[in-house]
Amino acid sequence: MADRALCLEPLELSGRERSVLRSVAVRGAKSSLYCELQAGHGQEHVAGVRGDTGAGPAWWLRWWPGRRVLETRAECGAVAEDGAACRVPGGHEGGHTFDLADVAAAEELADAGWPGGSR
Repeated sequence: MADRALCLEPLELSGRERSVLRSVAVRGAKSSLYCELQAGHGQEHVAGVRGDTGAGPAWWLRWWPGRRVLETRAECGAVAEDGAACRVPGGHEGGHTFDLADVAAAEELADAGWPGGSR
């Protein structure tokens, strides 16, 4: 595991957001999301909305206090020496996801009641 923590701020997709995703054929997306940026970032949080298929554009939910945006954006594009790709939108704050704690492991910890990364 990397020495830098993920933010892990939790958020639930709204019914409207789930409806929009179904209308653009993103099926099977998790309702519970967690910010995938490095802990200690600014006010904008971001989580990838991943469905059953990896095909099609990358969908992201970005949120700030009092505002949420569901959109498509290009991924960062940075690649680690071992071939791992950064899994957040281009222009993100903080480190690349391959330099941070594993997203899947972090979600398991969050689901188990772990309070998340340092904030």
